[in-house]
Amino acid sequence: MAEFRVEDIVVRLDHGGDRYFNRAGLPDWVGLPVQIVSGAYTFHFDLEGRIHRIDGFASPHSWDWIQRTMANDWIYYDRAWAPGRLPQPAEIVGDVVWAINGRCDPPMLQHHEGVRGSHVRAALDAFDGLIVSIRRILENRPEALPEPGCEPGETGTRRLWAFLEKAAIHDREQLQAVADRLHEIHGRMDVLPPETIGVDYQVLLVKLMDGCSNTCEFCSVRGDSEFAVRSREDIDRQIGALAHLYGDDLYNYNTVVFGECDAMASPWIEYAARRAFDVFRCGASYHAGSNLFMFATNRNFLEQPDGFFDRLESLPFECIGVNVGWEAATDDALARLGKRQTAADVLRGMEKAGTINRKRGKVRVSGNFIAADGYDCRGIVEAIGETGFEGQLYLSPLHGRCGSAKALGDLHAIRKAGPGVRAHLYTMQRL
Repeated sequence: MAEFRVEDIVVRLDHGGDRYFNRAGLPDWVGLPVQIVSGAYTFHFDLEGRIHRIDGFASPHSWDWIQRTMANDWIYYDRAWAPGRLPQPAEIVGDVVWAINGRCDPPMLQHHEGVRGSHVRAALDAFDGLIVSIRRILENRPEALPEPGCEPGETGTRRLWAFLEKAAIHDREQLQAVADRLHEIHGRMDVLPPETIGVDYQVLLVKLMDGCSNTCEFCSVRGDSEFAVRSREDIDRQIGALAHLYGDDLYNYNTVVFGECDAMASPWIEYAARRAFDVFRCGASYHAGSNLFMFATNRNFLEQPDGFFDRLESLPFECIGVNVGWEAATDDALARLGKRQTAADVLRGMEKAGTINRKRGKVRVSGNFIAADGYDCRGIVEAIGETGFEGQLYLSPLHGRCGSAKALGDLHAIRKAGPGVRAHLYTMQRL
């Protein structure tokens, strides 16, 4: 690590966090940020000078932090939220901390103020003040710097000024301009695959298709795009433009998501995967491993022959996750949800997914089910027993139609349904 004190701020270069997205120990941040300590706050910037995380809240929020996505959404991270006798978040969502976006959070978080708190507003105001300070420092650049605790030398000093010049540009207006450019490149994606919680939602999105071939009545995250498959040329355009936009901070990414709701509808999966892995340098990331995640409709999943999954296995990514929307396992529940598939289709999909999960090395297939008041989860439990499904399942509480007790009760019942079943509530984030 190289550390510099300039006027009233301390800048830390090469202050690496965890390489496995593990926030259970110290340090609790991930990746390779540049940290600036100013007053009570620690500001984590990406390698292109864009703010990523702010922590340093006073008690009683001292365990919390806020984090910004490339789409310029701020998310509140709370390690200690536990109203009543609520289990820890690791037991419910599969992470040691709650990520609260205020749009589609699990029902037990409905009273959490998230980023609306006055302490968050104060932190964002402090960020605005930091950018002003950095600009002033650059205007009155000192000839020499005290270097506490290290000897970074001339190279380190050049890196310091180069980074501060990047950070000075990225005030809140410019951060929104970056997000606008991101959406010009590939459009919005209203929900990321649930496995992305394991990489803190830090993913590179490449859209192989838009919209969804399903028109499920319950769905609130399908987006506005009409169903269409993108061309190979458009995939190349996206990958090239994203590499330029993310720049040096590609080093902090090891995961690609193929959008939008049914990547298996595209004939370009293998081509896009190899191209993205190479251009984004996923194998040379700061983070350990590399991942490719995508959604699939049950219909397209069932139509794929064994050879398709052989080709997925041959990809350079170390882990390939496919998430299938089953939603319910009885004809009555599917009809009530407006899901245009039969229970027999769901059972076939679960059986095929279980077989893949037992026999494949890289490819893992997970499934989504809905939790809602008035919907009995016994059909899901019985389907697990009938198909022998093994793997990860995600339970999505319908917004405004599922209480905490119902979601937790269904989660517990599904976990008991089979020894090889893991289950969590779906924490939905967007990009």
